Amino acid sequence: MARTFLLRAASCGLMAAAAGIAAAQVVIGGISFADRAAQGDITLGVFDGGIAVINLDADGFPDVVIGDRSTRNDRLLHNEPDPDNPGQRIFVDATAGSGLNDADGLAREGDGVIVFDYDNDGDDDIFFTGVQASPLSSGLLYRNDGGTFVNVSVAAGVRIADFRAHAAAVGDYDLDGDNDLMLGGPNSVPLRLLRNNGDGTFSSAQGLIPPLGTPNALYSGLWMDYDSDGWLDFVALMNQTTSALLHNVSDGAGGRTFVNVAPDIGFTNLGSAPMGLAAGDYDGDGDFDIALSNASTGSYYRNDGGVFTRLELVTSVWGWGTNWIDVDNDGDVDLYMAGSYPFVNEDRLFRNDGGGVFADIHSALNTQPYESRFSVRVDFNNDGRDDVLVNNPGPPVHFASVYENVSSTPGHWLKVRLVGDGLRVNPEAAGAVIRLTAGGVEQVRLVADGSSTTATEDLRQHFGLGAATAVDQIEVLWPRSGPLASRTEVFEGPLAADQIITLSPQVLVGDMNCDGAVNVLDINPFVLAIGDVAAYAAAYPDCARENADIDDDGQVNVLDINAFVALLGG
Repeated sequence: MARTFLLRAASCGLMAAAAGIAAAQVVIGGISFADRAAQGDITLGVFDGGIAVINLDADGFPDVVIGDRSTRNDRLLHNEPDPDNPGQRIFVDATAGSGLNDADGLAREGDGVIVFDYDNDGDDDIFFTGVQASPLSSGLLYRNDGGTFVNVSVAAGVRIADFRAHAAAVGDYDLDGDNDLMLGGPNSVPLRLLRNNGDGTFSSAQGLIPPLGTPNALYSGLWMDYDSDGWLDFVALMNQTTSALLHNVSDGAGGRTFVNVAPDIGFTNLGSAPMGLAAGDYDGDGDFDIALSNASTGSYYRNDGGVFTRLELVTSVWGWGTNWIDVDNDGDVDLYMAGSYPFVNEDRLFRNDGGGVFADIHSALNTQPYESRFSVRVDFNNDGRDDVLVNNPGPPVHFASVYENVSSTPGHWLKVRLVGDGLRVNPEAAGAVIRLTAGGVEQVRLVADGSSTTATEDLRQHFGLGAATAVDQIEVLWPRSGPLASRTEVFEGPLAADQIITLSPQVLVGDMNCDGAVNVLDINPFVLAIGDVAAYAAAYPDCARENADIDDDGQVNVLDINAFVALLGG
């Protein structure tokens, strides 16, 4: 059975403030965005690479890292109060002295960007992909050492000889508590899976990836549990029409391996040049559907119990970045698509009517046609309305846009930030599934790192609540080993709306009977877990034997006995 806790999470108590909408702006059903970069209110800079959300200083406001292929000068941008406009936010260049753009980094183009804590030390590290045609192997990993970034690409094992990382996504495929890295290269280069060893290094797990014929370049990848079996699968969008859905299955010997099931479950006919993707539950049935952009129509795939049905969005643009975003806080996710490098077009915004039918309301973005490519969903000013940051790499000017959500729709909201313990749950809780119930309506979100088009979105999961003023319950399926029931924790409300909360795993190490406490009642099940694996699983089917690993060495054995005795003694 799932573990249940009274929800008393700390929050920042941020109430959404009404935002003014310029008279000339288009407003559709209360929805409107302001192009702050075009208006000169916020300047991110001139770039033509990827974009990702990062946490530089734990001040509660999301910062940004942007790659630049042209100048190879990547940038860190710190989110700060606007000294000239009280209550507003701006981004200030914080690159100087950060350690980025060292000699090795300057020799490689920073293209896509993902942010994750690869070494489980509590701060955000940065990985850049690169697509330059030189013989240099690409892939840049910068370790965050207290705000200074150190290039550890070679030492960490992510620099693969003669391999140019084209796209990347992170997820804990083996549920060992740290994030692994899937990389895609250019045409005719197979996917590369790098397993995180937990000691600051990665090693190849290439043998787990099945042959995919002659692969095209990977433009986007996404770790998600498409069939709800508790293990992260991998969705691969490759250029032209070749793509894959790699099902994470047991290898029969205690490990994991992958099988391409795309042809069997309807994840086919992706259209010409699929580029960006995102996972979200647009129809409210509790599983994750897939949206993708391509060179023609754009599509979304409805997930019905692990079988997909393709539906088209008429976009008439070559789309890239793809983001599910509840723009009006009404409780169903809408869809944003950046478009369309290498052509000039307006980005697209599709409003979900609550029944899974989308209407194109892109004029409410109030922006101009650009050559857009990379995009992320982020509430940069913490006002309870998700915004969009977009990089526009096309000529005549490469620059980044800030589309602030200034909608007047009245819906309430809640943001949930998950923080793993870095031991059994990876620090970002990438791959976690959150189910929130408010006003009798359940919503589900996936913590995904590397979706859209090789980007890190705001990993705080945003829930529009509509008229509901309180949340009844939050259920989290943590990405960790053990039976599904032992990984699921239920946080009971009521919890007031319009705030940001943080949740962490609550399961107690040493709680061998899953009663929520560590005491003498755990002695017998602990002894059973040490001595008879099958008997423990039979007697406590909903509990995780891994909780007996008291000394945290990755193994359950007699070496845990002294630590368990000490734990009981307090």
